[in-house]
Amino acid sequence: MKYFIESKSGRTFEVEVTELGGEAMSVTIDGREISADFIDVDRRGQYAAVLDWRSFAASIEETDEQHLAVNIAGESFMMTAFDERERAAQAVAGQGPPKAELIKASMPGLIISISVAVGDELSAEASVAVLEAMKMQNEVCCQGGGVVVEVLVAVGDNVDANQPLVRLAPPEES
Repeated sequence: MKYFIESKSGRTFEVEVTELGGEAMSVTIDGREISADFIDVDRRGQYAAVLDWRSFAASIEETDEQHLAVNIAGESFMMTAFDERERAAQAVAGQGPPKAELIKASMPGLIISISVAVGDELSAEASVAVLEAMKMQNEVCCQGGGVVVEVLVAVGDNVDANQPLVRLAPPEES
């Protein structure tokens, strides 16, 4: 199946995934084919990934149907995924009205800082908190921005993967 993956920076990749059996796959990214094996380590989004014969620890969390938080080799990436049908529909319909957003923890960890308060207006991709997991600090960001209506955690809280952290309302009209 073919997907279009958009990074936080706005770069788009065309990705085609072909299952070869078991956990083996052939992945083509922007025309470059690589071999890939993903071994589900704990059924909670933790994987051992072998990409072109190089091994990586990977964490892949779906924050909703299209948004992914991906951590590979200690680097965090926020991605938005569309299949061909969704991409065509989005092009025809446009982006649509702004939506409310629920920001969730991408992995279990400890909240070490919160950078927002109720009433703050955030731009797209703004940082809301820092989550420490496996001795690494991971920035938690919103997707589309909006107004903070509820902060659901405090500094020092231990959180689970996909636990809600901050609730946003759509940006106010000017």
